Amino acid sequence: MGLAREANGYTFATLSACLDPKAPWFQIKEDKQAAATSVYVTRSVRVVDNLKTILAPTLRVPHTAQKLHEYLGYEGPLFGTQQVVTYEEETRSHEALTYDHSGAVGTWAVSALPAGQALREPAPLFKKLDESVIEEEYARLAG
Repeated sequence: MGLAREANGYTFATLSACLDPKAPWFQIKEDKQAAATSVYVTRSVRVVDNLKTILAPTLRVPHTAQKLHEYLGYEGPLFGTQQVVTYEEETRSHEALTYDHSGAVGTWAVSALPAGQALREPAPLFKKLDESVIEEEYARLAG
């Protein structure tokens, strides 16, 4: 998570200092290629590519790393086909994340995301929680 924080801080501090006109959120309005270059130069996309691999086994929401893998323009399952399976036991049931690794294309290697790779249309990876849900969860944990 330190790498994620560092990359996020570096990207925003570097590109937005004094409303830097090379910041991609300004450039994209006039020159999409220049915006893409800025993002690639700061390596923020490569860092995200590496983080998706590093965090794949630990991400709390199933399929998040796979979605990110697809947004970055890759084909095929990152580390296999994931699914949530419900197991019934004598006294309770529980869910577990399982996977079939056949057909996986991911490896434990440094990002090889090439410059110019077409990225897919992104969407939020996580749903923002309403403040009331957060308060309810804190109350439940404290109770």
